[in-house]
Amino acid sequence: MHPFTLFFTIEEYTMMPISNVPMNTHNLAKPSAAVRRLPSAVWLFLGALCYYVALPPLNIAALALAVPICWGIFILAQERGGVSPPVRWYWVYLAAFLFWFASIWWIACPHPLTSIGLLALAAYLSLYWVLFFIAIRVAVHRFHIPLFVAMPVCWIGTEYWRCNVVLGGFSFCSLEHALYLYPACIQLASIGGGLLVGGGIVLCGALIASVFFQRNAEAAVHCVIAAILVFVFPVSMMGYGLIEKEKKIREKFGEKLSCASIVALQGDRQVRLNSTPEENNATFKQYIDLTYQAANKKPDLIILPETVCPIPVLLFEGSVAPADLDLTGEEATEWERWFRQFVDQIDTPVVFGLSTLIFKDNSEKPLRLNSALLVQPQRGDELGKIVRYDKMHLVMFGEYVPFAKYLPDDFILRTLCPEAHAGNKPVAFPIGWAGQGSKERKTVMASVNICFESSVAPLIRRNVLELRKQGHDPRVLINISNVGWFWFSQQIEQHLATHVFRAVENRMWYVTATNGGFSAIISPTGIIESIGKRGEAEAVSGTVLVDLQKEHSLTFYQKYGDWYALLFGLIVLGLAIEGVRRQKSGVRRKQNGVGE
Repeated sequence: MHPFTLFFTIEEYTMMPISNVPMNTHNLAKPSAAVRRLPSAVWLFLGALCYYVALPPLNIAALALAVPICWGIFILAQERGGVSPPVRWYWVYLAAFLFWFASIWWIACPHPLTSIGLLALAAYLSLYWVLFFIAIRVAVHRFHIPLFVAMPVCWIGTEYWRCNVVLGGFSFCSLEHALYLYPACIQLASIGGGLLVGGGIVLCGALIASVFFQRNAEAAVHCVIAAILVFVFPVSMMGYGLIEKEKKIREKFGEKLSCASIVALQGDRQVRLNSTPEENNATFKQYIDLTYQAANKKPDLIILPETVCPIPVLLFEGSVAPADLDLTGEEATEWERWFRQFVDQIDTPVVFGLSTLIFKDNSEKPLRLNSALLVQPQRGDELGKIVRYDKMHLVMFGEYVPFAKYLPDDFILRTLCPEAHAGNKPVAFPIGWAGQGSKERKTVMASVNICFESSVAPLIRRNVLELRKQGHDPRVLINISNVGWFWFSQQIEQHLATHVFRAVENRMWYVTATNGGFSAIISPTGIIESIGKRGEAEAVSGTVLVDLQKEHSLTFYQKYGDWYALLFGLIVLGLAIEGVRRQKSGVRRKQNGVGE
């Protein structure tokens, strides 16, 4: 079934007066007086407001729990108390649209035309709230499933489609991101990913919301307290336990662990579409200066952000030769000579963010890829390695335009958006350093991702597993990003939250170098060990510790991924289809004069 067909055919069933749908009401209680005094629509919009306040920039994390409480009351009030006229789908859609518009307004920053993208994305993401409320109303109303069971299942299932599947996924502003500064509360991510953490928040809120509809208020309160003791307390204790264990390992075995001093550069340069060569060179100069400053401290690795290096990698495939482009062989390889000379001068491996241009037969213009390039300095007579990773998950309207081949070359979006092509495989970056107390130089492998790839949890997981199949054992996740487009808005906190969850899900160190945002070094338990100051240019340094004597243990999430979320996602679709089916049958009965 097409999603828009679903969206425009659910109103009469999902939001119809409750008297129109058969239901067993013998054991249902009236809502409390506090609930009866407020129209149910108020709880809907209040939940959306709490959701916004719980996330950056306000980041009042405790209000994340208020979101499922308000929405649980909204759902149960209409079903069980006849509090007010039922809220129709367009109220749900309006609440969602206002939330998304306020949360991702930064999409309009790069160019006036990207305002169209903001409206389109907010309109699209709002559909998921409608899907969520359809599914949960059918579950609670039609199948009489308790709210504390139906709500987390429907939430996780809906978020699975939004974050991981449709249009490549968009996981910014997930409910669990309200907790990214509280690592003890997010350790469940290593078991079921960030979706499980969000589901846990919704479970607790749904239990509390149910209190308003219990006959015996004292028994209901006891039930909620017991659930919190059974669920929330052990989870928090598990988080604190893992964090303390990590600290003790560092203190006790620090000398036996391999360590690396890594510097992630952070710039304050804002970016605009179709920037001039002079602007690009000024940006690059800032990072060259920061690199020289960082190199004085002799780190093991320096990382520059995405696309801040204006020197492209030039590659020729097929029968295309440099002479065909009026280039000599030396000119075609000048990029490699420059990088080698630079890293040899500072005697430090460097990761550059740049573009790769591939010239192919039968191609009018080169293919451009968004790349990360590791260049190692020469050791003795041996040239250092050069390793390149090409971004695999591209950003719509930022790196590609859908159906671009059917659009004229001078179409404004095609000229505004520098088209990129996707890479096709993960690449391991060898990071060499000497372990403390060891004379032998050891090599640690890192898995690299670029910009918004950090928001796609299954992609990061798949890359790590694929590299292990290739015989590598990545211990560090490296991200390079350029978010200078977004005016230091709440986008940079939203992006940082995705880094924290990827670190916990994979139990790996996570290093991000970002222009216009936060560069940071994050521990495997989600503790932000080092981070840059907002809107300032600096070199963020930190030490990464790994045990090379043992193979990295895969987390439960790495082994099994989001299988449970996929199951819940299918349940959500099934519930929505059931709602549409009953709506259509109800319309037919009404047309035939049955039940009037």
